[in-house]
Amino acid sequence: MDEWLKQNRSEYALMIRVINQFLAQSFFPVPTAPAQSGHYREDHTQSILELLSSFPESHLNLPLKVFSLGPVYDPGHGRWAETVDVEILGEGGPQHELMAVQLIMQLIEQWPRLAEKTVMVMGHLGLLDQAMAAEAVLPVVRHSVRDALRAGNLVQAESLLAPTSPKTRRLLLPKTYDDFVRALQDTLPEADFDHIARLQNAIDQHMATRWDLSLTGNWPYYTDLVFSLYLKDIGQPLLNGGRFMADVHGRTWHGVGFTLYLDSLYQAVQQEMEQESHDL
Repeated sequence: MDEWLKQNRSEYALMIRVINQFLAQSFFPVPTAPAQSGHYREDHTQSILELLSSFPESHLNLPLKVFSLGPVYDPGHGRWAETVDVEILGEGGPQHELMAVQLIMQLIEQWPRLAEKTVMVMGHLGLLDQAMAAEAVLPVVRHSVRDALRAGNLVQAESLLAPTSPKTRRLLLPKTYDDFVRALQDTLPEADFDHIARLQNAIDQHMATRWDLSLTGNWPYYTDLVFSLYLKDIGQPLLNGGRFMADVHGRTWHGVGFTLYLDSLYQAVQQEMEQESHDL
C-alpha cells in the first residue's frame, strides 16, 4: 500500500507541476463537470465552450487562454483517463497554432530525456482538403475520406482516392519534414510553406517530427493543423490536439487546443522525477 500511496503522490505532484506551467503562461482555469445531460465527459473542449458561452460576448476578452483538468471517459476501452485540456481561443489562426506548439515544447523541456522518447506527428486537414481538390476529388468523396481517416480506416481512405489521386495518397504516409515538403510542393505549390517551416522549426530543436496527412484527429470540429505527441516505443499518445471551429449555443468559437494525458506523461517521466527527488 505504501508504494501505491507514493505513486499517487508522485502523480499529483506531476499534475501540479503541469498546472503551474500553464498558470505561469497566463492561462486561466475553467472547471467542467465530469458528466452532463446524462453522458460522461469524453472531451473538455465542448464543456469549456458551453460554459464560456453562458457569458455575454461583450464580457469575453479574446484571445482567451484557458485550461480544464479532470478525467475524461474513453467509451472504446470503458475507462477514464486523467487529463489537462488547454485551449487558446480567439481567431484560431496560424499564430495560435504556433503558440500552442511552442507551449508544448516548453512543457517538454522540463524533462530533458522526454524529448528523446517522443515523436511529434503533424497532420493538416486544410492541406488534405486542398490536395484532394487539386486532384478534382468530388466534395462528397472528400468528406468520406475524412470520415474514414477519423475512424482510423486508412485502407478505405486510400481506396476512395485510388486511382485518380496518386499525389494525395502519397501524403497519407508518415514522412520526414523534407520529404513531406517535396511531396506537398508537387501537389500544392501555393501552400503556406513559410508557416509550415515555422511549425517545424519550433519542434525540430527539441524532438523528432513526422508529417502525415492521414492524421485527422478524433473530433469533427478540427479544421486545419492537428498533432499528436507519441511515445516512440509503444505508440502511446501523450497529447492530442489541433485547430478547431465549433458552434455552441449560436456562437462560433475558433481556437487551438490540446489534451494532455497525465497517466501517459507520468509513465514517460517517472524515472526522471524519482532521480530529481533522490538528488534533493
